[in-house]
Parts: sequence; structure tokens; C-alpha cells
Amino acid sequence: MDIFAKDTVAAYATAASSGAVALLRVSGPVSLSVLKTLTGKSDFEPRRAYFVRVHDGKSVLDTAVAVYYQGPKSYTGEDSFELTVHAGEYIKARLLEIVFSLGARLAEPGEFTMRAYLNGKMDLAQAQGVADIIAAKNKSAHRAALNILDGRLSEKFKNIRAALTELLAKTEVRIDDADDEMQALSEDEIFPFLDGVINQIEALASTFSAGRLVKEGIKTAIVGVPNSGKSSLLNALLGFNRAIVSPVSGTTRDTVDAVLKINDFSLVLTDTAGIRADHSDAAEAEGIERSRKAMHSADIIIFLADLHADAKAQEKILKEALSTGKKVLKVLNKTDLSLPAEGKEGEYDCFISCKTGAGLEELKNKITSAIGLSALQEDDILITSAAHYKALKEASAELQFAKERFEELELMAEHIRRALLSLRRLIGEVTPDDVLGEIFSKFCVGK
Repeated sequence: MDIFAKDTVAAYATAASSGAVALLRVSGPVSLSVLKTLTGKSDFEPRRAYFVRVHDGKSVLDTAVAVYYQGPKSYTGEDSFELTVHAGEYIKARLLEIVFSLGARLAEPGEFTMRAYLNGKMDLAQAQGVADIIAAKNKSAHRAALNILDGRLSEKFKNIRAALTELLAKTEVRIDDADDEMQALSEDEIFPFLDGVINQIEALASTFSAGRLVKEGIKTAIVGVPNSGKSSLLNALLGFNRAIVSPVSGTTRDTVDAVLKINDFSLVLTDTAGIRADHSDAAEAEGIERSRKAMHSADIIIFLADLHADAKAQEKILKEALSTGKKVLKVLNKTDLSLPAEGKEGEYDCFISCKTGAGLEELKNKITSAIGLSALQEDDILITSAAHYKALKEASAELQFAKERFEELELMAEHIRRALLSLRRLIGEVTPDDVLGEIFSKFCVGK
């Protein structure tokens, strides 16, 4: 992608699948002339909707709604227009052909948002918010993306950058003070300042664990001995039969994944094969190995117990789950058959019956609470990008080095510069062109 291209681009901003209407977006220097030729209308007031006829030579191709945006007051910062037409395949294909013949070309993925970034309509963090808000699959992911798109995360980045820029200026002016006319910097002044900035950076970085779960979903592995009810739990939580349930031990031979929305979050559930030492064949052995892999890749493990199953076998699986270092919820199933035995209440986090549904709502709440998401507030700003997290940690480390080099101002200044460079990359001030191309190529065409 040529990030400095100034030609006119066009693409549908709506999905390619069938629907009632399709929205064509066109941006670039010849946008207005294309719109006038398409509609035969010579005057367009910016940001006003017009009912128009779209012409194909002397014939009418379609009726549409047109809105012209005059740069820089547009999404891209350029002259642009949006045309809402009927979503017939012939209409859409022919309309693009006409637009291309009038001087536009097909936009590349993310090119409209890249132009918005290059024209100062948003910074790189906000552009990431655009991608996240499109990809959001639950309320919490949407809310986190909206906070980024609104510029609240960028504002935090910029405030930290401004503070470090001021400190760097103070440091550099003293480096240049050959005659020692200025008062030297003191540890009592600089260390608390740097500690405060480091704490701000680390506080932001610490939200990545929650931000990743909000964006990608909570990976949840259901483990236990064969016939403890793992597949039944998956089906009960989903509300339909996703996994095969059978009284025959070892029915599940492979992991079964499904996505569930709970408490405004996405739960990526994995039903696993029952783990036992005396497996019957190679296929079951492979299923058990995949169960173990699922445990290690999960964010939280549901250990599903059955009072009527072998206690030693269950204890072995529980120890294995706990050894992963992941959060483990100990859940007792089949409470419809018998109430928990005397003294068992303290051994389990939740008591359920997949057959009757008892305890399932409590289990859902326990999952989000155990993973630390239940305390999130609507206006919390979360780091959802691994690249942002990495840049913040790099900046924090550089500032720690700056403290250690306090006695050598040149070295301290260099570490502050490196920290600033990491922060400036977050909002795209010094991001290389090839990196920009990679970032925006992940957007959909038309955005």
C-alpha cells in the first residue's frame, strides 16, 4: 500500500453478502466530479443527504441517497462521498465499473482509515480503536474499543509524553550548560517524578490482561474424568446440544470449542476428552493429550467433579490442573442425584446440575469474577493491543534505566529519549511506513 497516494479510491463499506442496500464510499481529489457525473446533479451542499438517480450513460442504473463531504470535514480528511444504492449484484458491480472509469481505483484494505490517520483525523491508537470496534463481539469489547476510538487512551499517552518531554528538556539544557550556571537536578526532584510516570505507564500496561480477555474472549477448558458431565456442561451453558453426550465412558475423543456470551463477555469454551490412565486406544490417548494442551492454553480451568467417580483419579486431574498455574474453578456436578456430602461444601467453588440447570448462573458469575473482569467499570480504559503493551513495557524499562543513570546526564537523557520514542510509536508519530502498511492491511475493504 502506497501510504502517500493522493488518488481517488472507492469501495463498498457494507458486506459483500446479500442485503437490501449497499453503501459505496469514494474519497480523493476527483470525488465531487465523479458524484456529479454519476447523478447529473451539479450542486451538492456538504453533509446533506440527496435522493438522486445514478446514471449509466443515458440510462438510469438505480435510485440512491448521496451525501457529499468536503475535506477536511470528512472521515478521511479529503473530499469524499457516500452513495447508498440497492444491493443487487448487477447494480453494485456496474456502479464500481462506472466509478473506476471516471478516475477512481479500488481501495485497499484499511485505506480509508489510513488516509484519515495521515490527514490528522485520528492517531494510530484511535485507528486501532476503529478496527476493534468493528471486530467487537460483545458489549465489553465494544465499550473498550469505543474508549480507544474516542481518544481517551491517546490522551493518556500524550500526557505521559508531555511530562517526559519536559523532563528531557530540563536534562538537555543542563548538559549544554558548560559553565554550570544552572542549578543541578536533584534526586529528590527527579526520582519521584520518574516514579510517578513509571507508575502511570505500568498502571496502563497492567490492564492488558483484562483487555486481552475482553477482546479475544476467556479461554475456558472443562476437564475431569470420563463421564463427569463435561459435554453436558458445555451443552447446558450454550442452551443447545453442541457436543455428543452418552453414558458410554470416553465418548469425547477430541476437544470441542464453542463461544458463549456471559455477563457482557465472550467465553471460549473447550470441552475436553476425559483424562484417565487406562485409555482404550490411540485415538483416546490423542484426545487426552489434547485435553492437557487445552488446560495449558486456557485462561481458566473448570475442574468438573462427580461424587460417584473415582476419587483418586479426580484428585490426580485436579493436581494437574492446579500445576498449570491457571485459575481453577472446582465445580461439583450431578447434585440432582445426591446433595453434597457432609463437609464437602468448602471443597468446591460451585455446585451444579447440568440436568436441571441448578447452579449454572452462579457458575457464569464465578468465571468472570475469578478472572478479574467482574470489577471492570464502563469507563475503564484497557490496553487491548499486544503492540501497545510491549511499547509501554519498553518505555517503563527505559525510565528505570534513566533512574540508574542519574549521575550521568547524557545517558539518562538517552534513556528518556528511548522511552519517548516508544510512546510516540503508540500514536503513530514515528511509525515506519512498512509498519503502517501492515497495521492497516488487517482492516476490511471499505474501512
